[in-house]
Amino acid sequence: MHIFRYITIISLLLVALAACSGAEEPSGDKAQEPDFKAAAPAKAVKAAATDGGDILELDSTGLKDYLAANTGRPTLVMLWATWCPSCKQQIPELEQLEKTHGDTVNIIALSVDENRKALERYLEKKPMALTVAWGDQQIARDHNVEAIPTLLIFDKSGKKIFGQPGVFPASMLGAMADKLVNG
Repeated sequence: MHIFRYITIISLLLVALAACSGAEEPSGDKAQEPDFKAAAPAKAVKAAATDGGDILELDSTGLKDYLAANTGRPTLVMLWATWCPSCKQQIPELEQLEKTHGDTVNIIALSVDENRKALERYLEKKPMALTVAWGDQQIARDHNVEAIPTLLIFDKSGKKIFGQPGVFPASMLGAMADKLVNG
């Protein structure tokens, strides 16, 4: 009798956790969490340092080049994925930061989706008022990213000064941006 009760309770908890996860079912591309540490490095892609509604492609070298080309201006990079519910909560906060601080701080939403098509489909349904990039997982490994969303902050010289997973409110991001710009 006690075993049946435990099995029932565990089953209900598993169903509740699955229902409350907020995760969307993967579409035909078999979206899944990337293994940042184990995945083989992706083929290098040169970065375009322009915005134009297009998706930038950034590998580790491209990110370094972008930071070098933007010396004198701090950069915030959020690593995220289209399947990540917490990442989707962070996006409006970054869009708010773009409105208030976009003229003094570079803000990039860097997708680590394994499949670029998943990112393209997501953006067709939910366009962003941000610079969006698609990056290889080597960037995540280079910055010791173990969870997403992760916010990376680079100072005016391009040196990484912050790297932390989590969802940050726009007010906190604005205070960070003010500190970066004004010292």
